[in-house]
Amino acid sequence: MSLPLPSPSSAMFAAPARRRGHRAVLPLLALAAALAAPAYAQNGPLSLAAPTAPAGGIQSTDPGMSEAQQAANARRYDEAIKGFDRVLAANPRNAQARFQRAWALAQSGREDAAIQAFAEMAQDFPELPEPHNNLALLYAKRGDLKRAETELLLATEVKPGFAIGYTNLGDVYRRLAEQAYTEALRRNPGDARASTGLRQLNPDAASPAAPAGTGRKATPAQRQAPASAPAAN
Repeated sequence: MSLPLPSPSSAMFAAPARRRGHRAVLPLLALAAALAAPAYAQNGPLSLAAPTAPAGGIQSTDPGMSEAQQAANARRYDEAIKGFDRVLAANPRNAQARFQRAWALAQSGREDAAIQAFAEMAQDFPELPEPHNNLALLYAKRGDLKRAETELLLATEVKPGFAIGYTNLGDVYRRLAEQAYTEALRRNPGDARASTGLRQLNPDAASPAAPAGTGRKATPAQRQAPASAPAAN
């Protein structure tokens, strides 16, 4: 189980600074009405592809929501994004629509816009861990593992019971360890401890002379940046 690790690149939109401890809690009924799972929601480790069935949840009844979701289910992402835009024009606090719109942006390849959308959602809904988790997935896809780590730590701080956040954090730490051991062997090929550690993490690891992160190739499913959906309490 590993993260895809392409060559690092800088995100056009970085996540805005967020103060730890800031927790604006929405009223329970409003939050429950706003949230539900998007189509093809990711609920597994970072290395898994998105499942084909949406997770359960309270569906938003805002006009246009169903049509936008159907477009997302059919992978007509541009149409889905426009549909969610119309929903949000009438109800900017529809967290479900904002989340699914950001997810559709990521699926359509507009990762900079998706990062901006998830970052803004994390700021506007600080009680939700899912925007942080999805930011982490997008950063990890770009090879920015330290920023992915930061977002996952925020996700698990926001919601200590957010199990997928810990799983994804473990994947991030695994790849960081692979990078560190590979760099140690590049500098000192005789480092037996680094060699043993790298083999334990990745039996198919590349030779010590290879650049860090090239020990295995990502499959097409791994190159996706799927998301986990916010669920109502």
